[in-house]
Amino acid sequence: MKRRITILLCIAALLCGCNGGTQFQSQGGIMELASHITVHQENNGYYVRIANPWKKGTLLHTYTFTDSLDTDYKYSRNENTVHVPLKRVVVMTNSMAHLLVELGVEDCIAGVCEPEYISDSLIRARLADGTIADCGNSMYPTVEKIMELHPDAIMVSPFEQTGYGQLEKLGIPLLECADYMETSPLSRAEWIRFYGRLFGAAVKADSLFNKVQQDYTALKETASKTISRPKVMLDTRSGSAWYVAGGNSTIGRMIADAGGDYLFKDNNGSGSVPLSFETVFERAQDADVWLLKNSGSVKLTYSLLEQDFKSYSSFKPFKERNIWVCNVNQVPYFELTSFHPEMLLGEFISIFHPEISSGRYFYHPLDE
Repeated sequence: MKRRITILLCIAALLCGCNGGTQFQSQGGIMELASHITVHQENNGYYVRIANPWKKGTLLHTYTFTDSLDTDYKYSRNENTVHVPLKRVVVMTNSMAHLLVELGVEDCIAGVCEPEYISDSLIRARLADGTIADCGNSMYPTVEKIMELHPDAIMVSPFEQTGYGQLEKLGIPLLECADYMETSPLSRAEWIRFYGRLFGAAVKADSLFNKVQQDYTALKETASKTISRPKVMLDTRSGSAWYVAGGNSTIGRMIADAGGDYLFKDNNGSGSVPLSFETVFERAQDADVWLLKNSGSVKLTYSLLEQDFKSYSSFKPFKERNIWVCNVNQVPYFELTSFHPEMLLGEFISIFHPEISSGRYFYHPLDE
């Protein structure tokens, strides 16, 4: 999943056009916060519309999920009918696999992609004994293996203007899991409620999301009472450009919720924009905190950071040794934080406001 991790690390940078999509919510729907999905309960199941995050005002997919056994699936970008509850699925992302364990429906996982990037002990044990199959690379899955598993559905991550190749021809429902395109931490987490309903675990899913929302809201309230607002910058250059997340991105909103002052909050987009080093330096040279993610096999240090690009040492957080790094190859950052934003919010609060200690798991101070 090296390619998948690279995509996820750069996702905000690559999806510059994802400035929000349409607010598809309407009265009577099950989802209350998510902006890219509506879920309406019907007599025998649910009617679901997923907004196209890359083309405002259009739909990515519509589904009718029904407990009627009389269903005939044929891949279509329009409406598909899928039988629920799902009993056997192939999962393309580690965050989804972990969520299914949390929902107590791990027995439904028939196969996963890129298991080397899954840290969940239960799933790893089942991979070892063959109960869960390795379906290859998430970008180029092993179609033959998926066919052997006879899954009820394949849970895929959609990308702009990207099809699913041979998977579209298998006659197996493709469920486009666009939760990662939501523009606020809790709106993404609310997709837990949708996924729970696919597996007959609505009560468990609602309870899990309610706890996430409760904890996140409480942490946000704590941060709102702090006096200081440290100035925060993110990431590093990628090639010749520095991709800067918008103020309405998930990470931009979380920094604000944690009591930080995101230095590019005036960029109202939810995606990222490529800026020159000079532009970023002019704005962020006097930042108080610098947050980094990396996925290298070599431990990142101040020395290596400066070797990579000498001008990094001109930023205040470099000079004052207030850079924090998360190595996503060493901790399950995406696996856990996708549906548990309260975990990351707590860490940001403790970094921005050391007097409020909630422990840290993902980020640590950059070493010399």
